[in-house]
Amino acid sequence: MTTLPKIVMIGAGSAIFGLSSLATVVRSQRLRGSEIWLVDVNEPGLEIMTQLAELMNREWGSGMRINATTQRLEALPDADFVTVSVQVGPREEVWEKDWRIPLKHGIRQPYAENSGPGAFAHTARNLPLMMAIARDMEELCPDAWYLNFTNPLIRLTWAVHRYSKIKVVGLCHQLLWAYAMAMAVLSDGYDVPIPEGFNVHTDYDNQADFLPVAKAAYQHFDIKAAGLNHFSWVYDIRDQATSEDLYPLLRERWLNHYRTDFEPLTRELFEIFGMMPTPGDSHLCEYLAWVHDPITKPWEKYDLKLQSWEGNRRRRADRWATAQAIVNGERSVDELKDAVSEGVPEIVEAITFNDNFYHHQLNLPNNGCIPNLPDDAIVEVPGLISGLGIQGLNMPPLPEPIAELCRRELAYSSLVIEACYTGDKDLALQALLLDPMVNDIDRARAILKDFLTEFAEYLPQFAQ
Repeated sequence: MTTLPKIVMIGAGSAIFGLSSLATVVRSQRLRGSEIWLVDVNEPGLEIMTQLAELMNREWGSGMRINATTQRLEALPDADFVTVSVQVGPREEVWEKDWRIPLKHGIRQPYAENSGPGAFAHTARNLPLMMAIARDMEELCPDAWYLNFTNPLIRLTWAVHRYSKIKVVGLCHQLLWAYAMAMAVLSDGYDVPIPEGFNVHTDYDNQADFLPVAKAAYQHFDIKAAGLNHFSWVYDIRDQATSEDLYPLLRERWLNHYRTDFEPLTRELFEIFGMMPTPGDSHLCEYLAWVHDPITKPWEKYDLKLQSWEGNRRRRADRWATAQAIVNGERSVDELKDAVSEGVPEIVEAITFNDNFYHHQLNLPNNGCIPNLPDDAIVEVPGLISGLGIQGLNMPPLPEPIAELCRRELAYSSLVIEACYTGDKDLALQALLLDPMVNDIDRARAILKDFLTEFAEYLPQFAQ
C-alpha cells in the first residue's frame, strides 16, 4: 500500500502563491489523508491561510492533517515534498529599488527581475534563505524534493543543486504566455474571441483579458518548448485534436499578416532567429543586450512595460480580501475549486503513485537534455514524472545563435550564484560586468556599492 506523502509549504502565507497552490493540493482526490504543513514567518497571513486550509479540508472532505508553524524546523522532519515560494524584503518595495538604483547610474532596465543588474540584488537577497532551507532539508528530510517557485528561478534552483545534496526542480507557468500568443494569432480557426488591442503584458490589470485566451489555447494546442526559464523557445506546436503541425501557419500569419504592434520584440526575434520565444516581451527583454540604449529607446520602440508595482500591491490586496471573505463565510469556498494549478499536486501524485506524468515545463540540471547547453546548468525542458522522480526529456540542439544567447546568460548567472553564495565582492563586480545591460566599469562599481548599502540587512553573506 502506498504511503501518503507529507507536504511542507514554505511561504504558505503568501496570498498570491499560497491561495492557488493550497487549493489545488487540498482538492486533490488522490492526496486525501495526506499531511500538510504550512510554514510562514508572516503570522497574520499564516493564520488566514491555515483557517482557509481547514475550511477547504472540511468542506471538500479531504481528510488531510493540516498543521501550521512559523518555524520550518518543526515542519520539515521526514517531509517528502517541500514547496518554496519566499521573498526576502518587502516584495514590491525592494523590486522597485532593484530598478531605480541602476537607473540612477544610467542603466534603464526593462524589467529587473530575472536578469539585468536588478536581478543580481534579487538573487543576493533570496539565496541565503534558499540555501538555509536546503541545509535544513539535508538534516531533516534528505530524500525530499525541493519544489522551487522563487525567482530568479534559474539561479536559485541552480544554487540549491550546486551547493546542496537536495533534489530540486524549479516550477513556473510562463509557457502559458506562449499559448496565449499563439491563440491570438490563430484564433479565427478556433472561435476564440480576442480582446481588441490584446497583449500578454504581465500587469495585474491585464489578467482579465489574458487568462481566458491562455486557458482556451491550452485546450486546443500542444506546445513543446525548451531553453531557459523566461527565455525558452518553441520547438513544436500542434493542434491537440488533429495533430496538425501549426508552426508554418503561425509563422506565416504572425510575421506577414498580423498586427505589428503585437508583442513586437517577440515578433522581431521570431523573424530573425526562426524560432518563437515563449515568455512574451515583458520577460524576454530581460536577457537581451538590445533593450536599454538611451538613444534608440527600445522600451518605446517595442512598448516594453515595467512591472506595475502598484498593480502587484492591488493584486495582493485582492487575494487577501478573497481569502478573508471566504474564511468569514461571505463567499463560498468552492470558488477555489477552479484555482489554476502551479503543478504541485500533479508532481506529488506522479511521484507518489508512479503516474508517468508528462509536465511541459520543468527547470532541472541539463545533463544533456539540451545538448548544446552546459550539462551542469539549470535548463527548462518538458519532462516525465514518475516513481523514479523527475526526468527532463532530451530535446534537439537549439539553433547555435539562440544557444549562444542562452550560454551567455548561464555563464553570467553561474558567476552571480557563486558571488551571492560566497559573499565575494570582487566576484560580484566581475559578474555584473558580464551583464548584457552593463556597459561601463564605474557604473557597475557604483551599482554594486549602492546594492550592498541599500540591502545590507538582507545580505549577511557580504557583511565581512
